Amino acid sequence: MRTVRRIRAAALAAALLCTAGIAAASPPAPDIQLASSAQLVLQGSIHRRDIVLHVTRAAGGAPIEGAGNLTAQLGGRAVPVAARGTSYVLSTRGFKGGPEVLQVIVAHDGIHELLSATVRLPKPPDRLAALEKHGYAAWWVLNIVVLLLAARLIMRRKKPTPRAP
Repeated sequence: MRTVRRIRAAALAAALLCTAGIAAASPPAPDIQLASSAQLVLQGSIHRRDIVLHVTRAAGGAPIEGAGNLTAQLGGRAVPVAARGTSYVLSTRGFKGGPEVLQVIVAHDGIHELLSATVRLPKPPDRLAALEKHGYAAWWVLNIVVLLLAARLIMRRKKPTPRAP
């Protein structure tokens, strides 16, 4: 029974070591100006699969914040917008990489203002490429687990009892 626990612990430790680098966080890209009008400036950055937007007033730079003040369309489709402090987060899940037209409607001072820009979305992550990038670590983990299981089966094999003549 101890052998089974050791094998499981070794397999789990190897899997954790191999996948630790796959989920490493990447720093967010710096904000760039996407669009502007006489009253507003729209800045944004792409972080993983989200677009983070900041809307400020052109005069003074005061942020426009609060849920419901901003709605957005990406590539002609409405996208969910989450207000987080002075920024807004748009999810790009379901979109393929490449250039898309971003249209943002901002409600402020009793008016609605449309800001439009073109953003280049990153390609969705390819799981096979992540494995190749890490040197087929998962393949080696699988090989080690199979060898440990084979060794366990060989150790548990019963010796045949000699037959009496």
